[in-house]
Amino acid sequence: MRRCRIESFGSSPPRKGFFKWGSMKHAVHAGQLCLDGSRHSRADVELLVNSGVHRDGHVCEPAVAAYIQHALDINVEFQGRRTLSFDLQNGGCGMLNAVHVVSALMASGEIRVGMVVSSEANSDRRPDPGYPYPASGAALLLDISPVPDRGFGHFVFRTRDEHAGLYTSVISLGEKKGRLFMRRRVDELEDAWLSCATEVVEELLDREGLRREAIDLVVPAGISSGFARRLGAATGFPGDKVADLSCRFPDTMSASTFLALHDAVSRGRIAPGGRVLLLAFGSGITVGAATYSF
Repeated sequence: MRRCRIESFGSSPPRKGFFKWGSMKHAVHAGQLCLDGSRHSRADVELLVNSGVHRDGHVCEPAVAAYIQHALDINVEFQGRRTLSFDLQNGGCGMLNAVHVVSALMASGEIRVGMVVSSEANSDRRPDPGYPYPASGAALLLDISPVPDRGFGHFVFRTRDEHAGLYTSVISLGEKKGRLFMRRRVDELEDAWLSCATEVVEELLDREGLRREAIDLVVPAGISSGFARRLGAATGFPGDKVADLSCRFPDTMSASTFLALHDAVSRGRIAPGGRVLLLAFGSGITVGAATYSF
Protein backbone atom coordinates (compact mmCIF):
# COMPACT_ATOMS: atom_id res chain seq x y z
CA MET A 1 0.00 0.00 0.00
CA ARG A 2 1.24 3.48 -0.87
CA ARG A 3 1.86 5.53 2.26
CA CYS A 4 1.83 9.20 3.15
CA ARG A 5 5.41 10.51 3.04
CA ILE A 6 7.28 13.68 3.91
CA GLU A 7 8.09 15.18 0.51
CA SER A 8 9.89 18.21 1.96
CA PHE A 9 10.74 19.75 5.35
CA GLY A 10 10.68 23.34 6.50
CA SER A 11 12.49 24.15 9.73
CA SER A 12 12.42 27.46 11.62
CA PRO A 13 14.29 26.77 14.88
CA PRO A 14 14.64 29.23 17.77
CA ARG A 15 16.59 32.33 16.81
CA LYS A 16 19.35 34.01 18.77
CA GLY A 17 19.70 37.76 19.13
CA PHE A 18 17.60 40.67 20.32
CA PHE A 19 14.96 40.62 17.58
CA LYS A 20 12.66 37.61 17.97
CA TRP A 21 10.16 36.26 15.49
CA GLY A 22 6.54 35.66 16.38
CA SER A 23 4.52 32.51 15.75
CA MET A 24 3.19 33.74 12.40
CA LYS A 25 6.62 34.58 11.00
CA HIS A 26 8.06 31.24 12.12
CA ALA A 27 5.13 29.37 10.56
CA VAL A 28 5.32 31.21 7.25
CA HIS A 29 9.12 30.92 7.07
CA ALA A 30 8.95 27.14 7.66
CA GLY A 31 6.13 26.80 5.14
CA GLN A 32 8.02 28.79 2.50
CA LEU A 33 11.13 26.61 2.96
CA CYS A 34 8.88 23.59 2.50
CA LEU A 35 7.52 24.93 -0.78
CA ASP A 36 10.96 26.00 -1.99
CA GLY A 37 12.30 22.48 -1.49
CA SER A 38 9.33 20.69 -3.03
CA ARG A 39 8.67 19.44 -6.54
CA HIS A 40 5.02 20.45 -5.99
CA SER A 41 3.77 23.94 -6.73
CA ARG A 42 1.87 25.85 -4.05
CA ALA A 43 -1.29 25.40 -6.17
CA ASP A 44 -1.02 21.63 -5.64
CA VAL A 45 -1.59 21.91 -1.87
CA GLU A 46 -5.16 20.77 -1.20
CA LEU A 47 -5.12 20.91 2.60
CA LEU A 48 -3.22 23.00 5.15
CA VAL A 49 -3.41 22.14 8.86
CA ASN A 50 -1.91 24.37 11.55
CA SER A 51 -1.25 22.76 14.93
CA GLY A 52 0.45 25.62 16.78
CA VAL A 53 -0.98 26.45 20.20
CA HIS A 54 0.62 29.72 21.38
CA ARG A 55 -0.01 32.52 18.89
CA ASP A 56 0.86 36.16 18.41
CA GLY A 57 -1.55 38.26 20.43
CA HIS A 58 -3.20 35.09 21.78
CA VAL A 59 -5.44 34.99 18.69
CA CYS A 60 -8.18 32.39 19.02
CA GLU A 61 -10.43 33.04 16.03
CA PRO A 62 -10.48 32.94 13.06
CA ALA A 63 -8.27 29.95 12.29
CA VAL A 64 -4.59 30.90 12.08
CA ALA A 65 -4.25 28.29 9.31
CA ALA A 66 -6.18 30.64 7.01
CA TYR A 67 -3.70 33.47 7.71
CA ILE A 68 -0.78 31.12 7.00
CA GLN A 69 -2.40 29.94 3.77
CA HIS A 70 -2.86 33.54 2.64
CA ALA A 71 0.70 34.53 3.56
CA LEU A 72 2.04 31.58 1.57
CA ASP A 73 -0.25 32.49 -1.37
CA ILE A 74 -1.70 28.99 -1.57
CA ASN A 75 -4.83 29.13 -3.76
CA VAL A 76 -6.08 32.35 -2.20
CA GLU A 77 -7.93 33.26 -5.39
CA PHE A 78 -10.36 30.86 -7.02
CA GLN A 79 -8.77 29.66 -10.23
CA GLY A 80 -10.12 26.13 -10.45
CA ARG A 81 -8.21 24.88 -7.40
CA ARG A 82 -9.14 25.20 -3.74
CA THR A 83 -7.34 24.59 -0.46
CA LEU A 84 -9.04 23.74 2.82
CA SER A 85 -7.22 25.10 5.89
CA PHE A 86 -8.00 24.64 9.57
CA ASP A 87 -6.40 24.56 13.03
CA LEU A 88 -5.97 21.33 14.97
CA GLN A 89 -4.70 21.79 18.51
CA ASN A 90 -3.54 19.05 20.84
CA GLY A 91 -0.55 20.54 22.60
CA GLY A 92 2.77 18.83 21.96
CA CYS A 93 1.01 16.02 20.07
CA GLY A 94 -0.79 18.37 17.68
CA MET A 95 1.62 18.18 14.74
CA LEU A 96 1.66 14.37 14.82
CA ASN A 97 -2.16 14.42 15.06
CA ALA A 98 -2.31 16.67 12.00
CA VAL A 99 -0.05 14.33 10.02
CA HIS A 100 -2.35 11.46 10.99
CA VAL A 101 -5.36 13.36 9.64
CA VAL A 102 -3.60 14.14 6.36
CA SER A 103 -2.43 10.53 6.05
CA ALA A 104 -5.98 9.24 6.57
CA LEU A 105 -7.36 11.61 3.92
CA MET A 106 -4.73 10.43 1.46
CA ALA A 107 -5.53 6.79 2.20
CA SER A 108 -9.21 7.51 1.48
CA GLY A 109 -8.36 9.22 -1.83
CA GLU A 110 -9.68 12.62 -0.74
CA ILE A 111 -6.39 14.48 -1.27
CA ARG A 112 -2.96 13.88 -2.78
CA VAL A 113 -0.90 16.77 -1.37
CA GLY A 114 -1.17 18.41 2.05
CA MET A 115 0.85 20.66 4.33
CA VAL A 116 1.16 20.60 8.12
CA VAL A 117 2.54 23.69 9.88
CA SER A 118 3.19 24.40 13.52
CA SER A 119 4.74 27.27 15.46
CA GLU A 120 4.87 28.57 19.01
CA ALA A 121 5.54 32.05 20.43
CA ASN A 122 4.54 33.92 23.57
CA SER A 123 3.89 37.54 22.65
CA ASP A 124 3.56 38.78 26.26
CA ARG A 125 5.84 41.70 27.13
CA ARG A 126 6.44 40.12 30.55
CA PRO A 127 6.20 36.36 29.91
CA ASP A 128 5.27 34.12 32.80
CA PRO A 129 8.52 32.50 34.08
CA GLY A 130 6.70 29.15 33.92
CA TYR A 131 6.47 29.36 30.10
CA PRO A 132 9.55 27.45 28.80
CA TYR A 133 9.16 27.31 25.02
CA PRO A 134 11.32 29.41 22.67
CA ALA A 135 9.63 30.71 19.53
CA SER A 136 10.02 28.27 16.65
CA GLY A 137 8.23 26.64 13.73
CA ALA A 138 8.21 23.60 11.47
CA ALA A 139 6.38 22.55 8.32
CA LEU A 140 5.92 19.36 6.32
CA LEU A 141 4.83 18.98 2.71
CA LEU A 142 3.14 15.59 2.51
CA ASP A 143 2.17 13.52 -0.51
CA ILE A 144 1.63 9.89 -1.52
CA SER A 145 4.89 7.96 -1.61
CA PRO A 146 5.82 6.71 -5.10
CA VAL A 147 7.61 3.78 -3.43
CA PRO A 148 5.58 1.13 -1.54
CA ASP A 149 6.28 0.84 2.20
CA ARG A 150 8.06 4.21 2.35
CA GLY A 151 6.54 6.84 4.60
CA PHE A 152 4.34 6.79 7.70
CA GLY A 153 3.14 3.52 9.14
CA HIS A 154 0.65 3.22 12.01
CA PHE A 155 -0.18 5.95 14.52
CA VAL A 156 -1.03 5.40 18.19
CA PHE A 157 -2.28 8.04 20.65
CA ARG A 158 -3.14 7.52 24.29
CA THR A 159 -4.49 10.04 26.81
CA ARG A 160 -4.40 9.67 30.58
CA ASP A 161 -6.80 12.33 31.77
CA GLU A 162 -6.23 11.41 35.41
CA HIS A 163 -2.92 13.28 35.03
CA ALA A 164 -4.40 16.33 33.28
CA GLY A 165 -3.65 18.60 36.24
CA LEU A 166 0.09 18.09 35.85
CA TYR A 167 0.20 20.46 32.86
CA THR A 168 -2.16 23.43 32.50
CA SER A 169 -2.15 26.83 30.83
CA VAL A 170 -4.62 29.70 30.81
CA ILE A 171 -4.92 33.15 29.23
CA SER A 172 -5.74 35.63 31.97
CA LEU A 173 -7.80 38.63 30.89
CA GLY A 174 -6.74 40.56 33.99
CA GLU A 175 -4.21 42.38 31.81
CA LYS A 176 -4.74 44.26 28.56
CA LYS A 177 -4.49 41.87 25.57
CA GLY A 178 -4.31 38.98 28.02
CA ARG A 179 -1.37 37.16 29.59
CA LEU A 180 -0.45 33.50 29.37
CA PHE A 181 0.17 31.56 32.57
CA MET A 182 1.50 27.99 32.53
CA ARG A 183 1.87 25.49 35.34
CA ARG A 184 3.80 22.24 34.92
CA ARG A 185 4.70 19.83 37.72
CA VAL A 186 7.79 18.81 35.78
CA ASP A 187 9.03 15.74 37.68
CA GLU A 188 5.58 14.16 37.98
CA LEU A 189 4.76 15.13 34.39
CA GLU A 190 7.84 13.43 32.96
CA ASP A 191 7.15 10.31 35.05
CA ALA A 192 3.59 10.15 33.67
CA TRP A 193 4.78 10.68 30.10
CA LEU A 194 7.35 7.89 30.44
CA SER A 195 4.80 5.49 31.86
CA CYS A 196 2.35 6.26 29.06
CA ALA A 197 5.11 6.06 26.41
CA THR A 198 5.90 2.50 27.50
CA GLU A 199 2.35 1.41 26.67
CA VAL A 200 2.14 3.43 23.44
CA VAL A 201 5.38 2.00 22.06
CA GLU A 202 4.32 -1.57 22.87
CA GLU A 203 0.99 -1.07 21.10
CA LEU A 204 2.62 0.54 18.05
CA LEU A 205 5.23 -2.20 17.64
CA ASP A 206 2.51 -4.84 18.02
CA ARG A 207 0.35 -3.20 15.32
CA GLU A 208 3.34 -2.98 12.98
CA GLY A 209 4.52 -6.51 13.77
CA LEU A 210 8.00 -5.15 14.53
CA ARG A 211 10.70 -6.03 17.01
CA ARG A 212 12.73 -3.25 18.60
CA GLU A 213 15.74 -4.29 16.53
CA ALA A 214 13.85 -3.14 13.41
CA ILE A 215 13.84 0.47 14.67
CA ASP A 216 17.00 2.35 13.69
CA LEU A 217 16.33 5.52 15.66
CA VAL A 218 13.82 6.78 18.21
CA VAL A 219 13.03 10.47 17.63
CA PRO A 220 11.18 12.07 20.57
CA ALA A 221 10.27 15.65 21.31
CA GLY A 222 13.24 17.35 22.96
CA ILE A 223 11.77 17.50 26.46
CA SER A 224 15.14 17.45 28.26
CA SER A 225 18.42 15.52 28.26
CA GLY A 226 17.39 13.74 31.44
CA PHE A 227 14.08 12.77 29.88
CA ALA A 228 15.79 11.45 26.72
CA ARG A 229 18.10 9.28 28.82
CA ARG A 230 15.20 7.83 30.80
CA LEU A 231 13.07 7.32 27.69
CA GLY A 232 15.34 4.62 26.27
CA ALA A 233 15.16 2.58 29.46
CA ALA A 234 11.39 3.04 29.76
CA THR A 235 10.68 1.92 26.19
CA GLY A 236 13.31 -0.80 25.89
CA PHE A 237 15.71 0.93 23.47
CA PRO A 238 19.46 1.41 24.01
CA GLY A 239 20.43 5.00 24.76
CA ASP A 240 22.38 5.43 21.54
CA LYS A 241 19.20 4.79 19.57
CA VAL A 242 17.38 7.76 21.13
CA ALA A 243 17.92 11.12 19.42
CA ASP A 244 18.38 13.95 21.92
CA LEU A 245 17.61 17.36 20.41
CA SER A 246 17.64 19.07 23.81
CA CYS A 247 21.43 19.40 23.60
CA ARG A 248 20.94 21.81 20.65
CA PHE A 249 17.95 23.85 21.85
CA PRO A 250 15.12 23.55 24.41
CA ASP A 251 11.75 21.90 23.96
CA THR A 252 9.71 23.74 21.33
CA MET A 253 6.40 21.98 22.12
CA SER A 254 4.25 21.22 19.07
CA ALA A 255 7.09 21.51 16.53
CA SER A 256 9.66 19.65 18.64
CA THR A 257 9.32 16.10 17.30
CA PHE A 258 9.60 17.12 13.65
CA LEU A 259 12.41 19.62 14.30
CA ALA A 260 14.22 16.67 15.89
CA LEU A 261 13.49 14.48 12.86
CA HIS A 262 14.72 17.17 10.46
CA ASP A 263 17.86 17.57 12.57
CA ALA A 264 18.51 13.81 12.52
CA VAL A 265 18.05 13.62 8.74
CA SER A 266 20.28 16.67 8.17
CA ARG A 267 23.05 15.15 10.28
CA GLY A 268 22.92 11.84 8.44
CA ARG A 269 21.71 9.81 11.42
CA ILE A 270 19.11 8.09 9.24
CA ALA A 271 20.23 6.18 6.15
CA PRO A 272 18.01 5.37 3.13
CA GLY A 273 15.91 2.35 4.04
CA GLY A 274 16.05 3.22 7.74
CA ARG A 275 13.04 3.20 10.05
CA VAL A 276 12.37 5.67 12.87
CA LEU A 277 9.90 5.75 15.72
CA LEU A 278 8.49 9.22 16.38
CA LEU A 279 7.24 10.19 19.85
CA ALA A 280 5.28 13.32 20.85
CA PHE A 281 4.23 14.38 24.34
CA GLY A 282 1.38 16.73 25.17
CA SER A 283 -1.00 17.96 27.83
CA GLY A 284 -4.02 15.94 28.72
CA ILE A 285 -1.72 14.14 29.30
CA THR A 286 -1.25 12.56 25.87
CA VAL A 287 1.52 10.56 24.19
CA GLY A 288 1.54 9.93 20.43
CA ALA A 289 3.75 7.63 18.37
CA ALA A 290 4.23 6.68 14.72
CA THR A 291 6.75 4.86 12.57
CA TYR A 292 8.35 6.31 9.45
CA SER A 293 10.32 4.38 6.83
CA PHE A 294 12.83 6.19 4.61
